[in-house]
Amino acid sequence: MRFLKWPLLILLVLILIYVGLCAIGPKNLNLTRTQNVNAPASFVFNQINNLPAWQNWSSWNLNDPDMQVSYTQLQQGVGAKSTWESELQGNGTQEIVESIKNEKLKTKMVFEDMGGSSAYGLFELKEKKGKTEVSWSMDSGDDYPFLQRGIMLVMGVKGDIKKNYDASLKNIKRIVEERNSGKYGVYTVKEMLVPEKRYLIKRAEVNMKGIQQFYATNFSSIASKLGESQLEMDGMPSGLFYKYDTKAGTADMAAGIPVKEDTDIEGLESYLIPEKNGLRVDYYGDYNGTTAAHDAIEAYMNDRGLLSDVPMIEEYVTDPGVEKDPTKWLTRVTYFLASGM
Repeated sequence: MRFLKWPLLILLVLILIYVGLCAIGPKNLNLTRTQNVNAPASFVFNQINNLPAWQNWSSWNLNDPDMQVSYTQLQQGVGAKSTWESELQGNGTQEIVESIKNEKLKTKMVFEDMGGSSAYGLFELKEKKGKTEVSWSMDSGDDYPFLQRGIMLVMGVKGDIKKNYDASLKNIKRIVEERNSGKYGVYTVKEMLVPEKRYLIKRAEVNMKGIQQFYATNFSSIASKLGESQLEMDGMPSGLFYKYDTKAGTADMAAGIPVKEDTDIEGLESYLIPEKNGLRVDYYGDYNGTTAAHDAIEAYMNDRGLLSDVPMIEEYVTDPGVEKDPTKWLTRVTYFLASGM
């Protein structure tokens, strides 16, 4: 009996310690974290309402580069849903179930490796004088059974969630404050008054895969006709884009060269763009990478509620025949703002 006494006492002490841990352990995973951001609420909302954008700021994504994330066709607003698979963090889904522009966003998360248990995340945005208070809450539903709370405390689950919420909110703050200053990734978007300019253009509906061939044919043709007419160029060859048809894979566009005076040349159109407010990004690199510059301008407009006017212009400032290094090729991407913007 003496030999049994000590093991029983040790077991009793361990039981009492665990009961104590259960007494102070978290009843649930409900929590709220807050971050102040020096940017309007629209900037924050565009980061949280677009599920693919979460990969840029969510610490769970950033700390697990091997995580596989897929999305439904709808990626923004109510009904948008993502699915993640991770050896470190398990598998699950997240769906936007409520979205009020620039005010509130609610998501439902389902954790497949936890028996399909679910939780809700809620963002609330309060803007005042161009600054925004961002609150992010988690609601895990019913309280955990008493004896489960000790395990949750030892595992530090709630503390880990707080740490990840805080890190993610800081990432949002960094991203949106950079965007508020005009910096979108590696690109700086500049607002400017674009001077009046006249172009001689050849306009057509072009298959997107054939744009380079369209340029090759028409830039040389336009330049030849300018030389014959002894007209002076007022800039570098440019692409003017009016409309894209993504389903058909075509673009209503023109190859054009700026000129200093109006003229009438057979087979070409003289096209005047009056002085307008616009946005511009200087892109350096191979022409196949210009999409990133367009994305930066479109994000800039979306954050500020701006609308564009046609045409969008790519001016190919650097002559590839002279400069062989593609990283030094400058393409000047310009969007005109709609009247009143």
